[in-house]
Amino acid sequence: MIPKILNQSDGKWVFEDLAQMLSRSLWVDISETPGDLNYILGTESELVTSQIGSFIPLKSIEIAADKREIEQKFKAFGVNRPKTFILTSIKDVESILTTHNSNRWILKYPTGCGGMNHRLIEHTSEIPEHWPQPFLIQEFIESVEPAVYRFYCVDGNLFGFNARKFADPNISTPWVSHANGARYNYEETPPPAAIEVATAALMATGLYYSFGAVDLVKDIHDRWYALEVGTDGIYNHVDRDIDNNAVLDELNQRLAIAFWKRLGTPPWGKSWQYRG
Repeated sequence: MIPKILNQSDGKWVFEDLAQMLSRSLWVDISETPGDLNYILGTESELVTSQIGSFIPLKSIEIAADKREIEQKFKAFGVNRPKTFILTSIKDVESILTTHNSNRWILKYPTGCGGMNHRLIEHTSEIPEHWPQPFLIQEFIESVEPAVYRFYCVDGNLFGFNARKFADPNISTPWVSHANGARYNYEETPPPAAIEVATAALMATGLYYSFGAVDLVKDIHDRWYALEVGTDGIYNHVDRDIDNNAVLDELNQRLAIAFWKRLGTPPWGKSWQYRG
C-alpha cells in the first residue's frame, strides 16, 4: 500500500505548514494525487470520493466542518451538551427566545472556528442579514471562570487534557478561543465525567478511532457538556499552536503509530522519531 499526505487544490496553502509537520512525523510524502491510504488535507470536497482511502473518515470530516451536523449526531447519540436547536425560520428562533427567556442564547456561526462570528442574542432583530440557515441556537453555559476544555484523541486514546483560559481577567469576551487570546493550560486532571462526555462526542461523530479533538465546558455545578468536535481535512484543521511541545510530540507520535498500524511495519525502526 502507498501512503500519501494529500494536499491539493487552490486552498492547499492553508494546510502547507501542517502538511510539512505531518510528513516528518508520519514519514509520508506530500502529494497532489491520492495513494492507497491518505491523510487528507487540502482538496476540493467534490474531488474526494468514497473510493479514496482516508485515515480520518470522510463523513466525519464533513460532520466536524458544520456545527449543525455535529448537533444532529450529538442528539442522535444522546451526547450531553447545552440545549441546542436547529431552526428553519426567524419565527422559530423568536419562539425559542420567548419561551426560554431565563436562558442566555448564542447564535452560532455553523462553519466558524474559534468562536468566529458567534454572538449572544436576545431578539431576532440581532440576527444579521444573510446569516446561514438553518439557524443554530445554543444555550450559553455560565461558569465560575470562563474556560473551554479540550481532549485530543487518536486511535481510541484520549490525552492532552487542557483548559483554554484568558490570562488577563479584563478580557470580557465570552468566546474563549486561541484566536481571541486564550492560552492552553495543562495543569488540570480530567475528571471521569469529562472523559465520559468527550468519549461520547467523539464516538457519535466517528472520530474516536482515527483523530479528533473535542471541546467541553462545565457549569457552576461541575456538570460537563460537549460543545463541538474538530479534526483535520478539507475545511479545517486542529490547532497545533498549543504551547506545549511534549503534547505536540505525543500527538504526532500517536498519529504516526495509528496511521502505520493500517499499513504494516513503520519505517522509523525500533522507536518513533521525526523523519530527517
